[in-house]
Amino acid sequence: MSFNPLYLLLIIPMLLTWWSQSKVRQTYEEYGERPNRLGLSGTEAATRLLAHLGLSSLRIERISGYLTDHYDPRKKTLRLSDGVARGSSITSLGIGAHEVGHAAQDAQRYRFMRLRTALSRRIGQVTGWSSIAFVGGWIFGVPLLMAFSAAMMAGMVVFSLVTLPVERNASDRALKSLEETGLAAPEEIGGVRKVLRAAAFTYLTGLGQRLGRLMFFVLLA
Repeated sequence: MSFNPLYLLLIIPMLLTWWSQSKVRQTYEEYGERPNRLGLSGTEAATRLLAHLGLSSLRIERISGYLTDHYDPRKKTLRLSDGVARGSSITSLGIGAHEVGHAAQDAQRYRFMRLRTALSRRIGQVTGWSSIAFVGGWIFGVPLLMAFSAAMMAGMVVFSLVTLPVERNASDRALKSLEETGLAAPEEIGGVRKVLRAAAFTYLTGLGQRLGRLMFFVLLA
C-alpha cells in the first residue's frame, strides 16, 4: 500500500504545531520561574497598564486552564488564566501586558482587530464541522456541501492571516507600555519579548495547519 503525498499537507503542519506548542510551554516555564522585579502579579500588572492607557473601566477576570488568556472585545473583559493572574513572574508580566495590548487595540478601533472580531462572529461557530461536512459531501456526492465546507475552511485561513498582525501589534504595544510605565526593567524586557515571540509562533503554525487542511481536501476532491 503506497503512501499518498497529500497526507504531508496534514502531517507536516501538525508536527510544526506540536513543536511550537512545546516551545511555548518551555519558554513559559523558563520565565515563569523568574520573578519580576516589582513582584507584580499578572492581574496587578494588567490593572496598572489599563490605568496608564485610560482603560480602567475594563474588567479583569480569572479563567481556568493553561494558555487560555484572552481579551473578549464583546464584553470588554480581560481573562487571565490562574497561573498568569496570580503569578508574579516575567511570563505573567508579559502575558498580562499582551492582553492589555488587545484591549488598547479594541479601544482605538484597530482595523485588523475589528476585522478579526467580525470574522470570528461569522464563521467561528461552524468551522469545527467544516472538515466533517466536506468528507460527508465527498462520500455522498454533494458538491454544494463540499463547496460550502471549503469556503468555511478558506474563511479560517483568512482569519489566521488577519490574526498575525493583531498578535504582533498587541505584543509591540505590550513592550512599549511596560517600558513607558517602568513595570519591566530593561533586563526583563528581553525575557518578555521571548515569551511573546514564542506565543506568536503558534499563530503562524496555526495558519499553516489550516492552509494545509484546506489544500488537502481540495486536492483530494
